[in-house]
Amino acid sequence: MDKREEESSADQLYDRRLKGTFITVLGIGVIIFISWLAMFLYYIATV
Repeated sequence: MDKREEESSADQLYDRRLKGTFITVLGIGVIIFISWLAMFLYYIATV
């Protein structure tokens, strides 16, 4: 493989990892938001 092909495959690997990290962060954010919303609705219902 020449240098360009090595850089291209390294870029693709980096992009894949970056997408995985992005999806993980979004997933954690959604879980936090849903739990916050559930607690807020519970509080509203009990007050």
